[in-house]
Amino acid sequence: MHIGAIRRLCEREGGFATILAKGDQTAGDIVIILRGRDQQLRLIRRAASWDGPPSWSNLDTQHIENEQELESATAKMRAVDQDLWLIELDVPQAERFIALLRDLV
Repeated sequence: MHIGAIRRLCEREGGFATILAKGDQTAGDIVIILRGRDQQLRLIRRAASWDGPPSWSNLDTQHIENEQELESATAKMRAVDQDLWLIELDVPQAERFIALLRDLV
């Protein structure tokens, strides 16, 4: 499963992972709330594609200014897609982790 691989990669890179919401093992998209040491918030989503393998995309975070807005945004995502996985990662180098993640899954 991709979730285990993401957690192991995070730990290997010196970070830690928290699963906030479990989704469907086979059909669930994955949203990662990524916080680097710079405390900049990034949201990335792995979603299925009609014409190829799943891919990662960056989600807009400009409208998210505090924790309440983050919780509201992720709750809306889960309301639309109950199969969605939500994972929060704290990693030393967010950009490096994203690059590794794109190669992994």
